[in-house]
Amino acid sequence: MSSQLESQETFTGRETIWSFPYVVLMIVNFFQSMAAFMANTTIPVFADHLGASTALVGVCVSSFAATALLIRPFAGPAFDSFSRKRLLLIAQAIICASLALYGIVNSLPALVAVRLLHGIGIGCSGPLAMSLVSEFLPASRFASGISIYTLAQSFAQVIGPAVGLWLVDTLGFSHAYFLAASCLLVAMCGIFIVKEPERNRLPYEFKISRMFAREALDKALALMLLATSFSCTASYLVLYGNLLGVEGVGLYFTVYAACLIVTRPVLGNLADHFGAPRVLVAGVLFFAASYLALSGAHDMTGLLIAAVLGSAGFGCCAPLMQTLGLSSVPPERRGAASNTVFTGLDLGMLLGPVLGGSAIEAMVPLFDSQLAAYAHMWIVMLVPAAGCFAIVLYWNFRK
Repeated sequence: MSSQLESQETFTGRETIWSFPYVVLMIVNFFQSMAAFMANTTIPVFADHLGASTALVGVCVSSFAATALLIRPFAGPAFDSFSRKRLLLIAQAIICASLALYGIVNSLPALVAVRLLHGIGIGCSGPLAMSLVSEFLPASRFASGISIYTLAQSFAQVIGPAVGLWLVDTLGFSHAYFLAASCLLVAMCGIFIVKEPERNRLPYEFKISRMFAREALDKALALMLLATSFSCTASYLVLYGNLLGVEGVGLYFTVYAACLIVTRPVLGNLADHFGAPRVLVAGVLFFAASYLALSGAHDMTGLLIAAVLGSAGFGCCAPLMQTLGLSSVPPERRGAASNTVFTGLDLGMLLGPVLGGSAIEAMVPLFDSQLAAYAHMWIVMLVPAAGCFAIVLYWNFRK
């Protein structure tokens, strides 16, 4: 791994993470994340508004992951063969169109259809953006550079969910999604002005070794397990807060993201000095503590405690696992590595809401209370997180 990181240091030729393209891509990340959080927070409410059951809400939320996964075998080799900048622009255009279409759908089948289109853009956008920004990072600051880059998502998460819910309450779903689409237009303008560095481009080959990176498979598996649990937060937290009688549930996302502004740089810096596997042990434990806090929450205070704990949980584990995946291969194969890790993320996002919704519906008759079923669902979803913890421990003992 050290030789691969040294090659990246030579490739970038600098010891600082701060450069014009890096800053522009952070701004791009902010606007695309702003749109994503506005949509992700309101889609469950929109599905519920259209008459979806609890389990069907999970299907509507997670259906995008199906097409995101299907596109990866075809898109993965392209990430290392063609211009990542141009491919990223195409992916962002698909997401922009999908957000605009949310504003005109009026039925559950139409909503699912647009989610499937949305998934194509998401399936390409994440790996492309991460692999593109990695081209501007030095080896010695790789983990902190990725963590700080993802802070743009944190800033967007501070206001995105609350803005989305406020727009829905004041202007309706259509205007909320149209405004989210406008954020993607701003992001695309930023991508246009970034000059993509030269790199060795591999020929396009439709084979497994080009679609995915074997070296990153264990990172993808760990992230999939943790994302399976985490995805239930976006899908069911607002509905859970409504059952608790808590007003202004969007404050959870604001506090969560605000804490990320502190925890991500700190833990990213610790990972550069002591290694990401050691830091991930603490991260997964924080994540588990946040779900225990959610299960026992009775009011806004309980939800905010969960938000603080969660900021040092999944919010920091995800970029560190992506860092491990990217640093496990040479620069010319980072598209495949990023594709591999994001495949694990998408699998978790696909499975989590469906499993969580099924668990809720199965436990409602058992506890004779929908609120109690939601509370116990958070405990059930710690099982996949425990699998992630076992993998992280293995990484530490192996070293």
